Amino acid sequence: MALRREVPKKYWKSFELKAKEFLANTSLHGMKYIWNSNLPNWVQLYFGKIFIVSVCVAINLAVNVFNKWQNTPVIIGHSPTTTSIQDIPFPALTVCNMNKAKYSKVANFRAGSLEYAMLQKTCFQDFNFTHYKSIKPRSKNDTFPNFILNVSHKCEEMIVSCKFGQKSIPCTDIFREVFVDEGLCCAFNFLHPYYLYKYSAPYVRDFTSSKGLSDIAVDWNPINGYPKHLPAGYYPRRGVGTGVSNGLQIVLNGHTDDYYCSSTNGQGFKVLLYNSIDQPKLKESGLPVMLGHETNFRLVPSSFEAMPNIRSIDRNKRQCIFNDEQELLFYRYYTRRNCEAECDAQYFHRLCDCIPYHLPLVHRNASVCHVAHFDCLNRAELQIVDRESAACKELCLTSCHDVFYFPDPFSIPFNQQGIRITNEYLKHFTTEYIRTNLAVVNFYYSDNYFRSNVKSSYTGLTEYMLNDAIEYT
Repeated sequence: MALRREVPKKYWKSFELKAKEFLANTSLHGMKYIWNSNLPNWVQLYFGKIFIVSVCVAINLAVNVFNKWQNTPVIIGHSPTTTSIQDIPFPALTVCNMNKAKYSKVANFRAGSLEYAMLQKTCFQDFNFTHYKSIKPRSKNDTFPNFILNVSHKCEEMIVSCKFGQKSIPCTDIFREVFVDEGLCCAFNFLHPYYLYKYSAPYVRDFTSSKGLSDIAVDWNPINGYPKHLPAGYYPRRGVGTGVSNGLQIVLNGHTDDYYCSSTNGQGFKVLLYNSIDQPKLKESGLPVMLGHETNFRLVPSSFEAMPNIRSIDRNKRQCIFNDEQELLFYRYYTRRNCEAECDAQYFHRLCDCIPYHLPLVHRNASVCHVAHFDCLNRAELQIVDRESAACKELCLTSCHDVFYFPDPFSIPFNQQGIRITNEYLKHFTTEYIRTNLAVVNFYYSDNYFRSNVKSSYTGLTEYMLNDAIEYT
């Protein structure tokens, strides 16, 4: 029994000796006073309590850092290096005439006819389409997109003069008709359909010249940029430089004497600037261009980049998606706008068994909406979104790599008599015709460089441990 009592006593003496030695020599503040028999008991107790409180505070701070690491694992900062405007394409541009139909084409349409019904939809008019539910296309070419193409202003009528980087270019070589939610519009510097879509898309024309002398289409995306080897002439085109003279200048003709209906309460145009792989939506987001004015858009580019180390973070926590993480049905490249366009297409297909002409054909055998579907489309447009569509769009996070263009617009009216015309094209017209029909629009960069935003991990395991060590000390 005595031996049993001696063994714990021996270990306790050894522990006491080692503990006192550690406390006497440690660099932790106040520890050497805790077990010092030369000090009063209240002093030892005081420093003991101080140590316990310090440990609790340090643990609390460490837990707070850990929670912040878990809840906000990604931070956005400025890139330490600047990006040249030569590293990104000049923005893609879509121009739409607010006039949705030429008076000379539609004035004789008889009320109640099939053409009249399609005209009401083209003009975004409130109309009862219930009587047309049983109507079927009379031929393969009897489609709503073909109707719009027939009654709308073509690009060669609407965009009458073009200069890019001080060089005059035939507008038909750089602008092509495309269908968007605003109707038939004209697009510039848009990525070639071969690179953008997974399969052939109807109603989208090639962007190469009708004479075969235009630039060659190349691939581009925000992650990889341009290919290493480029031809002498290519598109999407880069910007030439800064200032009005090095940008894009277009002259637009509104043909006000041939107006039938407007998508707004006035006359003029809508423009939208975006990156070359995006799906444009002009109806709600287009910027107005007034007739009788010279409108300038100073372009301020911005981009988002992502460090590779955030790939390991769950996408719902980092709130962005890498291009190869989510495959789309119709588009080759993921962007939030493309993803939401596919959600809209599936929404209309689910409710009306067709897809509107301006949305991607997410199902290859899907039909494009015709007159028989207009009544259903109107009801679906009023509802805007259902539960499935909302769930679909919740998955459409922003791209981890993206490029934006912020326009800074201002305009100058052509209202002075005897104005001195500097644009060669305008010299062929009277001042009155210019004021009522024409508009000059300039798009240009104001700076050669910009600083991009970089998404990176808030802290890694090493930094977390380092922070903890600092807090404990």
